[in-house]
Amino acid sequence: MKIAIRHIRRDRGVALLLALVSVLALSMIAAALYQASQPSWDESTLARARYQAGLLAESGLNLALHPDIDEGDIALRHQPVPGRGWEVRITSEGGRFPINSMTNDTLRAAAVELFVIWGLDAAAASRVADSIADWIDDDSDPLPNGAENEWYASLGHPQFPANAPFTSLEQLPFVAGMEALEQVQPFWREQFTIRSDGLIDFNAASREIIQAVTGATEDAAANLVAIRDGEDGIWGTEDDYRFRELSEVQSILGISNAQWSTFADLVTVAGTVRRVESIGRVGDFTERRVIIAEQTTVDNRTVLRPLARFRE
Repeated sequence: MKIAIRHIRRDRGVALLLALVSVLALSMIAAALYQASQPSWDESTLARARYQAGLLAESGLNLALHPDIDEGDIALRHQPVPGRGWEVRITSEGGRFPINSMTNDTLRAAAVELFVIWGLDAAAASRVADSIADWIDDDSDPLPNGAENEWYASLGHPQFPANAPFTSLEQLPFVAGMEALEQVQPFWREQFTIRSDGLIDFNAASREIIQAVTGATEDAAANLVAIRDGEDGIWGTEDDYRFRELSEVQSILGISNAQWSTFADLVTVAGTVRRVESIGRVGDFTERRVIIAEQTTVDNRTVLRPLARFRE
């Protein structure tokens, strides 16, 4: 009888041990499954947030294209619910430097000044400017500091230059001298354009571009930008001041008529190509959508006709 009881107790002990081992094993399996699924869950959450942010950015673009919406309209900054919304800026593409117009001697000289302001020495700045012009002109004769096919072929790129306008800013890194420019201005893509009307728009251009094109002092160009950006000091908001006449700009910059005449055909206060940037936000996640559009008049109403659409 005592032997039977000992067997029963031993069996129960084994069963309890097996149960504990099983529970431990199941716990380890559950933990492993949780850890394995966590990255997928996180990726799914991120994908949903970005998708929703993209939809909000598209909503902002659609609103901005409405004929009754003006630059700086409060509707362009909207949160339907806390933590979710869009922020849209409508500005002139003429605020960026038109690189496809750099066969113009005056504009190319302004580009040299711009690159020097960014930090290049005069020789390196002239190398980049002349090489950009050589890339887009229709001949094979290099400018004094430029580069044509012979130079590119020596580096194993006989297909360069295109001898045609740039179709993408991503072609620029192949231009002779651009490596040096990238080192002093890594955000050069935000300063160049291939889609504007070719004119520098004072209502959108940076202080550096204004200074380079006009020859104005740094203080004068900064003062112009400060007036334009309004009391909040933020470009593209409701309190911005819009210049209506070039004479007003000339007066603020303190430029003589003789000096102004040297670049008068390169500047405007009424660029015809608009840049619409919409940022959709969901919590900490953002998505950006951009439309480049031509401003035109239809039935006595100003409308924007899209020329290009892309993500940034």
